[in-house]
Amino acid sequence: MKRSRKTLYAIYKHGNHLGNERGENADDAIKKYLIAALFNELSTDLEFVSLYTATVAIKNIHF
Repeated sequence: MKRSRKTLYAIYKHGNHLGNERGENADDAIKKYLIAALFNELSTDLEFVSLYTATVAIKNIHF
């Protein structure tokens, strides 16, 4: 099995941890998180997306 090259990111909104998502970069991970959270229509709204931040997950297993 091939190991994924995507990095695990911890997703935050206003400093509160919401979950984790894999992506090529932080923006990709946030977009995938929003789609998974059923905010698909809002994933193109830059003001809404700017509320979210992502950091690389600690030891690739951040909870």
